[in-house]
Amino acid sequence: MHPEPREYLEFIACYSPELQALHRAARQRLLDLLPSVIELMFDATQAVTTGFSFTEKSRDHFIHLPMYGKGINLGFNHGAKLHDPEGRLIGTGSQVRHLKLRDLAVLDDPYVLDLIEQSMALAPKPDGDAEPRTIIRVMEGAKRRPGK
Repeated sequence: MHPEPREYLEFIACYSPELQALHRAARQRLLDLLPSVIELMFDATQAVTTGFSFTEKSRDHFIHLPMYGKGINLGFNHGAKLHDPEGRLIGTGSQVRHLKLRDLAVLDDPYVLDLIEQSMALAPKPDGDAEPRTIIRVMEGAKRRPGK
């Protein structure tokens, strides 16, 4: 099991127990699938988000796991470039697409695993191997959270 930083547990404490459990399990599953990534955790204004990258730069994330008051998404930063013949990805912007993460089984779906692989292939990579680690960032400003 990958460590859960104290700050992360504080960030997600105001969400429902069900959302907390799903986000924690999805984070663990993604870290198991992607052992060489740098994880960036954000206490952002709209959501608590975990991004996965090969660099420390948030713009280099290839996937992210935002938790909102009503649900969790699996976001693909280069989603508009992914081969998605079944049209599962949601979104109409110029880059980002997402899937609703309703349960952990989504992360065992071969189609979704292929989308993750495609997204990872598009991610910027450093010249050398980056050391896998977790970085915590707190965004300034008022937070929109459940029950607040």
